[in-house]
Amino acid sequence: MIFEILAEKKLGDEKRFFYDNQTNALHCEDGSQYRYPDMQKSCGHTARNANQGFDEHHPLTKSRHVRVVKIQLGLSCNYACDYCSQKSVERPKETNAKDIGRFMQMFGGLEFSQEKGLKVEFWGGEPLVYWKTLKPLAHAIAQKFEDWSIKPQFSIITNGSLLTPDICAWLYAMGFSVSISHDGPGQPVRGPDPFEDGAKKAIVLGLYRMLRPLGRISFNAMLNGSNISRKAIYDWFVTFTGDPSVPLGEGSIVDAYDGDGLAQSLQTKAAHFEFRRTAFNDIYASAGQIGFGGILQKIDQFTGDVLSQRNARTVGQKCGMDQEDVISFDLRGNVITCQNVSAIDQSPSGVSHLGGSIETIEQVQIKTATHWSKRAHCNDCPVLHICKGSCMFLSGKYWQASCDNAYSDAIALFALAFEKMTGYIPKMIYGDHLPKERQDIWGTCMEHKEKSKKVIPIHIATEAPVMKEIDGTNETNSVFEKTTVKENV
Repeated sequence: MIFEILAEKKLGDEKRFFYDNQTNALHCEDGSQYRYPDMQKSCGHTARNANQGFDEHHPLTKSRHVRVVKIQLGLSCNYACDYCSQKSVERPKETNAKDIGRFMQMFGGLEFSQEKGLKVEFWGGEPLVYWKTLKPLAHAIAQKFEDWSIKPQFSIITNGSLLTPDICAWLYAMGFSVSISHDGPGQPVRGPDPFEDGAKKAIVLGLYRMLRPLGRISFNAMLNGSNISRKAIYDWFVTFTGDPSVPLGEGSIVDAYDGDGLAQSLQTKAAHFEFRRTAFNDIYASAGQIGFGGILQKIDQFTGDVLSQRNARTVGQKCGMDQEDVISFDLRGNVITCQNVSAIDQSPSGVSHLGGSIETIEQVQIKTATHWSKRAHCNDCPVLHICKGSCMFLSGKYWQASCDNAYSDAIALFALAFEKMTGYIPKMIYGDHLPKERQDIWGTCMEHKEKSKKVIPIHIATEAPVMKEIDGTNETNSVFEKTTVKENV
């Protein structure tokens, strides 16, 4: 799909460009192209795997040769964050340390390569709720690869509230990379803030000082309709850590997995335009001093992909779960769509997230995932190479809200990359199939009337948390605050 782009360097200095989102070719109206001088050396892009084009009728498959393992320990958590991607997921019966022996037998049936490397991610819920399982499991996996000169990379994402000095020392000794989920100034929107407890804050900062010199820690923050500035988040964490080079992970706007995710999405056209302007200015005005290395990498990667004219058919999904050698499974060996679901859960379209077992990996079929090429509008989207299809298992209103969020997120990065290449900032992307609010990037060139339909969160019940024992750790399993979503038309 070829898009005509109107861009501006300064007031009155406008120029037209043409961009093909399939061949990734960008050229001026005079026909000159933006590309590397030696394209033969720069165009070594190949299709990522054989899984392109999957959907419910052509299921995603997995390989016995594994490079990334995402182990789902369970979905219990001691917090109940508002827009958690796992909040509405049906919980299976809990596993525990007694399941490790059988799990390692099944795990041993997979094949790994020291040359390609191995990443092992331990997921919850909150993974430290499963401390009495996590610790012996990590030791068992480490022992399996003790002869490797380059050890597997271990990682967890935690809310930080269950960290203790002993756990921190263990994470350091085992070589773990640790990401701490926290939204900085937007944390009150997300849920409880463990950093308000002085003792917990001290432990988190102690772990940060321990792992930061090794490049093994980050704070992962998500954006939402009430927390739209990456620069504000960066400034908050600089103050918190005292480190101007504090590494921040994630940094994209939330996907809508349930009603609360819809409520935390960008609700109006005005909100989308404000978000895009903020996202662009945060990076442009600060010369990229925002801490979110992954976001800056997206800009650089897209720039390189355009200059090398990377074809769309080589682009995979944003999460990487479309790759055959990236697998998520639980301690029973159940292969699932990704680490944010369970083997007894279903996708919004009613299809089971259970794809099979690692014991019979060749028979695994993930029917909940849809490749971007099978989506209605991804093929004709100007930000395809940055968005990469958003979440591959969402559908219906959840998909639409997530797609709208992802477009506004990606179009600002598109504009930043475009300015780097041409010196001009795009303000209009013409396409008959694009809604006006997607053509008019900053909301300054066209008139935009708001839709009458909006999502309003209505809190209808509050329930005190009930403590129970999970894996030997006190764990809160409660509704906290039930939320429904009403759509007013």
